[in-house]
Amino acid sequence: MLRIPARGRHVTQEPSVIAPHLLGRPLATFRRRSLAYLFDLILFATLFGVLFLGLTLLNVRHADPTLLPRLEALMSGEAPADSTSASLLALDALVMVGERTPDALPPPVAEAVAARDLERVKREFLDRDVVVVLSSGPTRLRDGRFEIGPDLLLGRYSSVFSWGAFFVGWFTLWTRLLKGRTPGKFLFGLQIVKLDGKPLSWWDAFGRSGGYGASAATAFLGFLEAIWHPNRQAIHDRISGTVVIRHPLRP
Repeated sequence: MLRIPARGRHVTQEPSVIAPHLLGRPLATFRRRSLAYLFDLILFATLFGVLFLGLTLLNVRHADPTLLPRLEALMSGEAPADSTSASLLALDALVMVGERTPDALPPPVAEAVAARDLERVKREFLDRDVVVVLSSGPTRLRDGRFEIGPDLLLGRYSSVFSWGAFFVGWFTLWTRLLKGRTPGKFLFGLQIVKLDGKPLSWWDAFGRSGGYGASAATAFLGFLEAIWHPNRQAIHDRISGTVVIRHPLRP
C-alpha cells in the first residue's frame, strides 16, 4: 500500500544532502561538458538520421515499389530525362501524397491528382514556382510552399517515431547503463553522480534526460548556468539532484 512519508505532509526545511565521499572531488569544466555533450549530439543525430531515412525509404517503397527505382534511373541517366518522364514521376509522387495525407493538397490540385490528369497537374502545380522544404509539422501545400512532414515520409510510423521521445530515451538508456556516463562523457572522463551518493536509478536518468528540455526552454541559459553555479549544476542537474565530476568513481 502506498504511504505518504510524514516528512512530506508539512512544509519543512529541506537542505541538500551531499554524500561525504563527493566533497572535494573535481567538477567537470563547462568546456569539457560541452565537448562531451556535442559528441553525444552528433552520435544521436547520426543514428536518428539513419533510422529516419531507413523508415522513410521503407514507407515510400511500401506505398509505390516503382517510385524509388524510377527516380534512381532518372537521376543516373539510365532512363530518358525528358519532361514527360519527370512529370509522370512527379504525378505518381503526388498520388502518394494524396493517399497518405488527403488534406495536404488544395482542392484543385487534389482533384487533378486523383483523376491522374497530367496536363491539369502541370498547370496547377508543376509549372508553378513551388519551394519544397522539410517540416516537423503536417504535410501542406500552401502559398507556393510545399512543406513535407513526417506524416508523409514515415506514414504509419509517424505516430510512434518522435525525435523528442527518441532523444530522451537515448540519453536515459546510456546514462543508466553506463552508470552516469554517456558515450561523450565516457570519452572525456566525466561521470554524472547523485549528490546524496545513491546510484542513479532509471527514474533519475529519465528525469535528467527530460530536464534537457527545461535547460533549452530558457533560451539555453539553463545550460550556461553550469558556468557560475557553485557546483556547476545546470537546470537538468538541479532537477535530478546530480553533478558532473571528473575522474569517474570506482565501483
